[in-house]
Amino acid sequence: MFLHPLGLLALSAVPAVVALHLYRRRFEPRATSALFLWRVEDRQPVAGRQREPLKTSVSFWSEVLAALALALAFAGPRASCAGGSAEHLVVVLDSSASMNARIDGVSLRDKAAQRVEERIDALRRGSRVTIVASGARPALVAGPGAFPAEARERLHAWQPRAARHDLAPALALALELAGNGKVWLVSDHFEPEAWPDTVELVSLGAPTDNFAITHVARARELGSDGKAVDKVFLTLSSFARHDAQLALRATAGERVIATKELAIAAGERAHFAFEVPEGSGVIEVALPDDALALDNRALLAPPVSRALALASALEEADERVLGLSAPGERNIDAWLRLVPLSIDAGSPAAAHLVLARDAALGAASWSFVLHSLGSERKDLIGPFLGERGHALLEGTTLEGIVWSIDPALSLPGAPLVSAGNQALLTEERSGQRVTWHVNLDPQRSSLQRSPDWPILLANMAELRRAALPGPERTNLVVGESLRYRPGLERAQPAADDAAAIYQLEGPLGTTRSTRREVPALEQVVVDGLEEPGLYRLSFADRALAEFALSFVDAAESDLRRMLPGQRPSALETARIESELSWIEFALIGCALVLIALDWWALQRAGRRIAGAA
Repeated sequence: MFLHPLGLLALSAVPAVVALHLYRRRFEPRATSALFLWRVEDRQPVAGRQREPLKTSVSFWSEVLAALALALAFAGPRASCAGGSAEHLVVVLDSSASMNARIDGVSLRDKAAQRVEERIDALRRGSRVTIVASGARPALVAGPGAFPAEARERLHAWQPRAARHDLAPALALALELAGNGKVWLVSDHFEPEAWPDTVELVSLGAPTDNFAITHVARARELGSDGKAVDKVFLTLSSFARHDAQLALRATAGERVIATKELAIAAGERAHFAFEVPEGSGVIEVALPDDALALDNRALLAPPVSRALALASALEEADERVLGLSAPGERNIDAWLRLVPLSIDAGSPAAAHLVLARDAALGAASWSFVLHSLGSERKDLIGPFLGERGHALLEGTTLEGIVWSIDPALSLPGAPLVSAGNQALLTEERSGQRVTWHVNLDPQRSSLQRSPDWPILLANMAELRRAALPGPERTNLVVGESLRYRPGLERAQPAADDAAAIYQLEGPLGTTRSTRREVPALEQVVVDGLEEPGLYRLSFADRALAEFALSFVDAAESDLRRMLPGQRPSALETARIESELSWIEFALIGCALVLIALDWWALQRAGRRIAGAA
């Protein structure tokens, strides 16, 4: 039998060799003074396309037999008595962070790697290995069709750190690569009802008690004295069958900034908050090690400073009617109280967000424009049609409002609030700037006296704050995206077809720290970070921001549901034909010997002719 029957097409080389001996080359005629020095058997034909009688020789038979041997080798001959083809081992490794749990002093990750290595070592010669790691985006650890030694080496680098995710995409990829063979799933949860019987299941888990940090945040808030302070908020969860006393410790470098002894009941949660001293930098919050050390620590970088500069270019009467200030206050004091971490810009040109009359102000400012109205009025009671998916209207109801408008006024931009065909509030975008236009008579309307008005003012401010240059957030958890909005570090915006290149380095201070390039147009977005630690974003070798990534996932920290188990597959291991058989080696060896013999015969004939001359 032949593994690659199409390789027999190479047998056409045999008649080609014969044809070369039947139709010999045409030689250039040369004049000579005598022919007695030439022997009869050494004469060559003068004609180039005339068939000559076939003259067999050592060279002829060497070339024919070498072509025959190579053609048969290309076809992949297999002996019928051979013990079958080699195996293709296809493995799916559960890369959930719970695979790092330690049971009886050994992590499930190490147990899984050992099981896979044992299965690899048991493969017969010529087998191949494909290892798929699960995750939000499944990844190949080795393969497809890697050599066993390569797969074993790649397996050592596998680290399960992903948040809770579905294993189905990884299994679907593995089943496709396995063809008609079985797939081996190694996990810490035994769920035979969840997977088809074509999948062999091996679960290494066992119910285990665990304590974890399941929520962590660091925010800048106004203290009782009106000054901004950093605060840390924590939630600790017990996934244990007994009550416990936990010792919480928060440090900034070598300095201890907070300690707390917390009593936590079995299966309950405890909350803790503390203020961070000014200039503390990156903070580490830690619990004592237990079954899963990954969820006992969290890093917290200083929160991004995103103070919002607000301003008003409205007349004082308009400001009072719109409720932006009260008697005895400055023009927007009430608005500043409503928006946390906001300041009075002093002038519209220096503001991030401006309330204006008739025209947007400031090239870098976002504006809320109250248009001047004509003499005609129309009072609307609703219902009003709002673009509910828009963040500006989040939390509003637009019910019970009298909205007085100029029916002749047409607003630019896309409608956000409408009454029939009449746009009442629109949004206009020009590059990075946003302008909201409103058709409203504040003297006759009740919008500014409704609960929706402060919500609109707050939503405007937070939308503008989110668009400020810099990091969206500096404290992330595994599974979240790192986002940074470019600022002054880029003198010229990137062209439509040319992204600026940023560098992300981390986790800092570890042997696993790497540096990678991140292209960005309007934003820097990095997905798929799974290694907890501190990361630094740079542009042109200038550090821009540091981000802290922590593992916080209550579903992964709950180790009580881990169960051991094993279920065989209804299929056999996939077969693969990838190694040269002994027949192919023999044929290739014979061809090499015959080629050498042909070379020797031609050299011998050449020396004989040269000696006769």
